[in-house]
Amino acid sequence: MLIASLASAQTFNVYEGYGTLENGWADWSWCTRNFNSSDYKFNSRPSIQVQYTGGWQGLALNFSNTFPAQYFNAVSFEINGGATSGRSINVILTVNGSYTSAVNLNSYVHGGTVAANAWNLVQIPLSAFGVKSTDKISQVLLQESSGNAQPSFYVSQLGWVPNPPPSTVSINVNAASAVHTVDRKMFAVNTAVWDNGFTTPTCKSLVLNGGFKAFRFPGGSLSDGYHWKTNTTDSNAWSWATSFDDFASVAAKQSQGHSFITVNYGTGTPAEAASWVKYSNVTKHYGFKYWEVGNEVYGNWEEDGHTLKNDPVTYAQQFALYYKQMKAVDPTIQVGAVVINGEDNYANYSSEVVTNPRTHAKHSGWTPVLLAKLASLHVTPDYIIYHRYPQYAVDCDFALLTGNGGWSTDIADMRQQLTDYLGSAATKTQIMCTENNADAGTPGKQLCSLVNALYLADSFGSVLQTEANSYVWWDLINGQGTNSNDGPWLYGWRQYGDEGMFSPDFTQVYPIYYAEQILNDFAAAGDTVVHTTSSYGLLTAYAAKRANGTLRLMVINKNSTAASSAKISITGFTPVKAATQYFYGIPQDTAASQGKSQSIQTTGITNASASMSMTFPPYSITVIQLSNK
Repeated sequence: MLIASLASAQTFNVYEGYGTLENGWADWSWCTRNFNSSDYKFNSRPSIQVQYTGGWQGLALNFSNTFPAQYFNAVSFEINGGATSGRSINVILTVNGSYTSAVNLNSYVHGGTVAANAWNLVQIPLSAFGVKSTDKISQVLLQESSGNAQPSFYVSQLGWVPNPPPSTVSINVNAASAVHTVDRKMFAVNTAVWDNGFTTPTCKSLVLNGGFKAFRFPGGSLSDGYHWKTNTTDSNAWSWATSFDDFASVAAKQSQGHSFITVNYGTGTPAEAASWVKYSNVTKHYGFKYWEVGNEVYGNWEEDGHTLKNDPVTYAQQFALYYKQMKAVDPTIQVGAVVINGEDNYANYSSEVVTNPRTHAKHSGWTPVLLAKLASLHVTPDYIIYHRYPQYAVDCDFALLTGNGGWSTDIADMRQQLTDYLGSAATKTQIMCTENNADAGTPGKQLCSLVNALYLADSFGSVLQTEANSYVWWDLINGQGTNSNDGPWLYGWRQYGDEGMFSPDFTQVYPIYYAEQILNDFAAAGDTVVHTTSSYGLLTAYAAKRANGTLRLMVINKNSTAASSAKISITGFTPVKAATQYFYGIPQDTAASQGKSQSIQTTGITNASASMSMTFPPYSITVIQLSNK
């Protein structure tokens, strides 16, 4: 029953017999091992063959980051002695960066010893390692403990036994405590010049019904080689499918000018950018307000024709010229500079060192060097540009859905850097997120799954708790790929990856599109975000108050198999009994797999109150619209 539970939960398994480690786990072992052995199969699948050829060797499996112990109660696996019974093995975890005390495997294996030619369950409570719920785990180690070589043994179904959700989760909403005001740029999506369907009636209808209120153009890294006047990249003789005027034909009216245009820093000039502003806002009266100088220019993946490539000092000097010339054309626009969180990230030139005026620590990271140089030039960006991709190439559903605390820490870090290096002038600089998705590396099935829809909704709610004034999803239309991370341990039925909201031929509309729709049921530009808490990390809750007298609560259940019951307590607002519920989750995603409608479900509630109980199904987004009149 335990192993079946682990497999069906798809929570955070390490190895289930697919011939490879799963969910971002990596092999740090110092022993002989084979992750695709057919010598002793478990449930007709391969197992891990482990052989200690010397004393104290270990099978060490390491997670790429850390994960919270609070969601699990034990580590569990099946073990088979192969041709020989009996083993001397210690199990050790790495917790908060240090090894725990060793636990004798024989104390927890069924029968008290590793049996020959038979599979037996090992289940070790985390308490046996002294692990507390607040701890962070990063490694599991099976280490030889006798000081001698040992014959091969076999391991399968290695994973973490999940804790059930609390019997009742407490959700508290203080409708009188304002956190932030919702900006229309929170409902934003990146568009791209390669999109040959952007101006079609089908796409326009999807964009309108999706509720997008801001856009970005011309699209990521390509921006640093893009020449707007010819709609070409560098020396290419051919032009792209979507021109700037094509983009504006949709975005100008629908966004009311609240869109982002990324000018060419890599191979362009300030004069070229200024001419773009003039064409857009003076000649054509598109009125686009937000202009970015370059895309992720700290990274060596970006095209950069300057003598010193990816150099923060050069970028600062050039940014000052871009800023001056673009503002001279239209003083009402806002011009943004590219940054990255962390004072030591992307230290591309170690000779460029600045001292933090507050901490007196020295740093060579991109953002400190950039900001210090801008301060010396007396140039203050109107906003800074932040991109967030929590995963790269290796996907993990559990890690993705429990990692959204990074939004608040990253944005607080960038605000602190602005204050430290720009001083009082920093109060004029906003923080904007202009790219986000689950993975920026190898697009896998997770991108098209319900999991990414939950991530989008939870990220939206998380950003609303910060000072950031935009949330731009990557991408509207991108394209499908099959050479990617599509392991069966990931949730979802689509066996391909796509970073778009829907497929280029419009035949597939992905769950993230419906997540964007339900966000419009939750919040609108001008709403007041109010203070909301949940006592359980896998059931997050956010609330916003609208000027029309409604209070809207969004609850996201990030548990893949278990429903969560919650007691909702509201202060500062007394709802009437009649309410409306909007729901998107597993039933809709399952319907889509059968070619049926996956539209958001809307139902009425007749027993709403300031103290009410509700149950939220697994892997779901629920919005409750409450009225006080």
